[in-house]
Amino acid sequence: MTRIVWTLIGCCVLTAYGCSKPASTRKIVLPAAGTGAAAATAETETKPEAAPIEAAGSLETREAEASVAAEASAADRDGPTELKLDGIRFIVPASWRKVKPQTNIVEAEFELPHVEGDEHDGRLTLMFSGGDPQEVIANRTAEFLHDPDHPPKVESLRAGDATGSWVDLRGEWKGPAFRPVEPRPEYRMLLVIIPFTAHSSFYAKLTGPRETIAVRENEFREFVESAQITPPGFE
Repeated sequence: MTRIVWTLIGCCVLTAYGCSKPASTRKIVLPAAGTGAAAATAETETKPEAAPIEAAGSLETREAEASVAAEASAADRDGPTELKLDGIRFIVPASWRKVKPQTNIVEAEFELPHVEGDEHDGRLTLMFSGGDPQEVIANRTAEFLHDPDHPPKVESLRAGDATGSWVDLRGEWKGPAFRPVEPRPEYRMLLVIIPFTAHSSFYAKLTGPRETIAVRENEFREFVESAQITPPGFE
């Protein structure tokens, strides 16, 4: 009986001691580092790694730099450019797209974006050529079944310091004799001939749907008027 009483008293004392021990003195013993996957898992659960903190303002800085670069790129893309050929140069509107010439006699070629409703872009070709300009006009005129309300028209215009010819042709376009196309109604061609040397001229020919050419006509006229001519002595 005495032993039973003392045993009950001892259990009560141990129980009271364990319950009253401050939580801060308790220890969780983890396996030493490198003892296996259990160690890595326990360390991760009890002491999670803080997410990396990005330097203050770095994201905003990158966004600002990207914005500045984009604006600079847009400015380069959207502004007019200078076209330099041998002995003549022009200011090219931003919306024109320079493309690879379809023939090797063409110095430079551009596509002028078509307006809504037109199927084809305007096509501008630039080239030097000898021969008689009047014969060239006759050949280009023969490419059309002309609109009776708009017969072929030829007038003068200034191209830099030179006086050139502006030829306006409208109607159904059949293409040149050496490379005919499926007839295209409601087409227009603006042909500019600029005297270059005693035996050569510079030709700028813009062909396309009438609505598209009407929208681009002033741009084309300004392009021609921007010409700066320094003939290299073609003879």
